[in-house]
Amino acid sequence: MASAISPASCVLVDASIYIFRAWFSIPDSITDHEGFPVNAAYGFARFLTELAEQAPCKNMAIAFDESLSQSFRNEIYAPYKANRELVPESLERQFLLCRRFSEAAGIACFSHPRYEADDLIATLARLHRSEE
Repeated sequence: MASAISPASCVLVDASIYIFRAWFSIPDSITDHEGFPVNAAYGFARFLTELAEQAPCKNMAIAFDESLSQSFRNEIYAPYKANRELVPESLERQFLLCRRFSEAAGIACFSHPRYEADDLIATLARLHRSEE
């Protein structure tokens, strides 16, 4: 299959948007052998597989939000994301599965308890740009 996008030197992915997209769009009837939902992990794995096929690159990195409720921004503005509901336990478990899948696929994964995925992506983009 021909690539839909010309080869990039680097692809940076914010995992959360794709994990949440899968969580809301794929039925939670997809479960593992213990009966836990894996719909978000399944959708995320499909996304990564399609991305690798459609956007070949020399380097890929995925940034994960380690904390979905706290970051350095809360120190600046206490109500930051205060209106968001907590992530359901069944989805929180799948974030770990998504990270494990990414690591098993040989993709560099990044996360930090104080910084969000988009902050990490900005840093990685800046570092990558300075290396080119």
